[in-house]
Formats: sequence, C-alpha cells, structure tokens
Amino acid sequence: MSRISSNLLANTLNIVQLARETALQNGKKDQAERLNSVAGPLKSLMSAANETKPAAAPAGIMAQKDFRTLLAAASANSTPGASAGATAGMERNKIVAAMAEGGMSDLDIARQMGMTREEIKLILNVHQKANKV
Repeated sequence: MSRISSNLLANTLNIVQLARETALQNGKKDQAERLNSVAGPLKSLMSAANETKPAAAPAGIMAQKDFRTLLAAASANSTPGASAGATAGMERNKIVAAMAEGGMSDLDIARQMGMTREEIKLILNVHQKANKV
C-alpha cells in the first residue's frame, strides 16, 4: 500500500468540508451527512499521518555534516576568561572563512551567522590577506 502525503490528505479534507458546508447552505442535509461520514475518517487518517511523520531532514548544504559542525561551533559558548570576547570573534571569523571555502556565498553566510554582507566581505578580505603573508 502506498503512502498518501499529508498535504494531499489535508487538501482532500478541506474540499470535503467545503462541499459539506455548501450542502448545508443549500439545505441538502442528506448530502451533508454523507460528506460528514467521509470527513471523519479523513481526519483520523490525517492525525495518524501527522503522528508518524518524521521531522524534515535538512537539505543541501545544511545536510552536510561538516557544515552542521561549523554551525554547532558557532552557536557554542566560548570559553570563559578575560579574552573570551576576542576568542569568540576569532572563532566566528574562522567559521565564516570555512563556510566561504566550502562554497557558500557571502549572502548565505550572512544569513546563517546573523551578520551583514559587508561584515562577511570584510572578514573574508582580512582572511585572504592573512593567508597571503
């Protein structure tokens, strides 16, 4: 037996409920009752489909293990100490550089890191100049 997508079930239920409401508005109670007997099982199927539905897996670059590791490192708390702010900034810059080296655009990096494109471009320019020396 093939699996029915939850979107298809939801759309079908909406159509049946709309047809039922239309029948009631037109005074066709028998037709509305027949549609109601279809809507009940559809609701049950939708509930079952939503309960067993696995969480959506990340796609594209977000699915890559090394990228997820970088994001985890970016969101992890830095080590406590006097230079924690500077250390966190340097780690963030390393993560930005690694993302760029991995093929991400400056716009995508900015979105992921919560920074502006100008900040990303500045970090990448400094990183490139530091690697040339």
